[in-house]
Amino acid sequence: MITLDEVKLLAPSVFATSASSKLSDKYVFVSTIDILENFQREGWDIASAKQSGRGIHNVHEIRLRNGELPKVGDTLVEAIIRNSHNGMTTLGVSAGLHRLVCSNGLTVATSTAEQFKVRHQKFDLDEVKRLTESFAKKLPKIQGSVTRMMEKVMSTDEKIDFLRKSAEVRFGKDKILNDLEMVGLLRPDRSEDEGDELWKVFNVVQEKFIRGGVDMTSSNGRNSKLRGLKNILAMNKVNTKLWEIAEEMI
Repeated sequence: MITLDEVKLLAPSVFATSASSKLSDKYVFVSTIDILENFQREGWDIASAKQSGRGIHNVHEIRLRNGELPKVGDTLVEAIIRNSHNGMTTLGVSAGLHRLVCSNGLTVATSTAEQFKVRHQKFDLDEVKRLTESFAKKLPKIQGSVTRMMEKVMSTDEKIDFLRKSAEVRFGKDKILNDLEMVGLLRPDRSEDEGDELWKVFNVVQEKFIRGGVDMTSSNGRNSKLRGLKNILAMNKVNTKLWEIAEEMI
């Protein structure tokens, strides 16, 4: 867990006290730190914080954990606060999953499972209480999806189908994966991910698409390494779409 002082270093836009001057008067400022402190009063601790760029109004994301919520399979359930003060995104509060993949604490974001958005209007403590209760009630649904993914054994054709659908999310419809690229994207980086279960295949592909490092070939035939995603909104889009594709294959 991290402190508010550490959040200031990692995501200074969390502490902004006004919206960007470039926005119109109709834009209502929603304080991220006020929402964060409300979650903390409800028993949530800060697990991580980050932002896109260095500006005081940029998109930022905070992930929180509640010790009273049980693990779901090999994952932890988190509350995710996402906001900006430059008009790039509305305030979003969502439930997500973080899979514990090795003993040194490395975590891989897997999905936003449920989401609530506010178009920059007042967000009070009663709303936070409703959301935290909602997360707990949705745990059985999230757990059910993870359990079915763990039980689903995929054939080679199903893996390729999942990978091709996922590649459209990451690269667009024009990208056609060659055999070497498919092998690289499906190859686990650690023993915990070896196997044919949908849950493992999903996590292997998701990590490759988010973190990069896989050998790829460009449209003009040039070989290069896949770049990892840094933009918060792009990462959220890929995570959410991959989760939806995986659930459709259960």
